[in-house]
Amino acid sequence: MRGWLTPRRALASATLINMTGSGAYITGLTVFLVYARGISASAAAVCILIGTLGGKFGALLFGSVIDRVGGRMTYVSTKMVTGLAIAVLMAMSSPVGLTGCLLVYGLFSAVGGAARNLIIRDIAETDTKIYRAKLRSLANIGIVVGSGMGAAALAWNVSSGAVVCMALNAMSCLACAALVVVGVPVAADRSRPAKPVAEQVVPQGEPIWQLLAHPGLLRFLIVSAVFSLMTPVLTYAVPLWVSHYSYPHDAWPVGALVATNAVIVIVLQVPIGRLADRQARPEAVMVLAGLTLGLGLAAAGGSALVSGVKSLTVVWLAVVLVSIAEVLFAAATTELIFAPELKAYLSRTSALFNFASALGEAVGPTLLLVVVLHPAPGGWFAVAAVVWACALLYLRSATATVAETAEVQSEN
Repeated sequence: MRGWLTPRRALASATLINMTGSGAYITGLTVFLVYARGISASAAAVCILIGTLGGKFGALLFGSVIDRVGGRMTYVSTKMVTGLAIAVLMAMSSPVGLTGCLLVYGLFSAVGGAARNLIIRDIAETDTKIYRAKLRSLANIGIVVGSGMGAAALAWNVSSGAVVCMALNAMSCLACAALVVVGVPVAADRSRPAKPVAEQVVPQGEPIWQLLAHPGLLRFLIVSAVFSLMTPVLTYAVPLWVSHYSYPHDAWPVGALVATNAVIVIVLQVPIGRLADRQARPEAVMVLAGLTLGLGLAAAGGSALVSGVKSLTVVWLAVVLVSIAEVLFAAATTELIFAPELKAYLSRTSALFNFASALGEAVGPTLLLVVVLHPAPGGWFAVAAVVWACALLYLRSATATVAETAEVQSEN
C-alpha cells in the first residue's frame, strides 16, 4: 500500500476526498444555517460573507509562517483545524458562534490552500503546472460527487440532511490530513535553494504588501478580482436568470447547466493546462480568458432577445463560454503564480491571489443582482464591456512591461 501511495497519489487522493466534503458543505451550508439552526436568510448571508472574506484577509498574515513551518506541516495542521471547526459549528446555535466557526474555517482553509501550493511545488518539480491542473480536475470531480451526496441527504430530510453535509465535510478534512501524513514524506518540507541575488525581489522577511511592488503582480491581482466574477455568474446569476426570465417553466435546466460547467472543467483543465504551459506568455492566456468570459456574459444577455427553448439554448452557450473562460483563467493563474521569479514567495502570492479572487466572488452576487438580473440584456452587455476593457488594458500593460524589460536587458 505504501509503495502505491506515492506523494503525488497521496495528495491527489487527499484532494479528491477533501473536495468531496467541500461539495457537500457548499450544498448544505445555507440550509444548515437557516433550517437546522433557525437563523434568518440575511443573517446566514452575513455569516458566510464574514467567514469567507475574513478568512481570506487573515490568511495574508500567515505567509511567513508557512515558509518557516513548511507546506506539508502547515497543510496537515490546517486540515485538522478546519475539520474541528466544522465539528464545533455543528454544536453551535447562535449567529455569533456560527460566524466564529465559519471565520476559523475560512482562515485555515485559505492558509491550507497556500501551503498546498508549496507541497505541489516540492513533489512535482518537473511538471508543477500540469500536476496542479490534474488536481483541479480531481477537485471538480469531488465537488460533483459531494454535491450529489449532499443533495441526496437534503432530499432525505432537510434539517438532518444539512447536518450530514457538515459532518461529511468535517470527516473529509480529517481524512485529507491523514492521507498527507501517511503519503507525503517530511522531506517535502525541505528547504529551497537560495535564489540568485538578481531574482530576490523582496527578502523573505519583508511584509507581504511589499510584494505588490513586483512588476505585474498588482495588475494580475486586480484582473483576477474582476475575472473571478465568473464564479457568482455560474452559481448565482445564471440560475436566477433561467428560473425568472429565460425558462421559468421548469427548474431542471439549472441542474443541467451546472453539470455542463463541471464536465467542461473536468475534461478541459489538463489539456488547456498543457497548452498554457507551452506558451511563453501566460498573460496572453489570461487575456483570452477575459475575452471568452465577456463573450459568455454577452451571450447570456442575448438570451433575453429570444424566448423558450431558444433562450435556454443561448444560455447553455453562455455557460459553455464562461466555463471555458474558467479553465483558461485557472491555467493562466497557475502559470503566473508559479512563475520562476515569484516561486520563492509562493505562499504569499497564493494568499494574495486567494484574497483578490474572494473579493470578486463576494462582491459578485450584489453587483449581478443590481446590474444584470432584469428582464433586459443591457446589464449583461455592460458587465461584458467592463470585462473586455479590463482584458485589453491588461494586455496593453503586460505588453508594455515586457517591452520595457527587454529594452533594459538589451542596454545591459
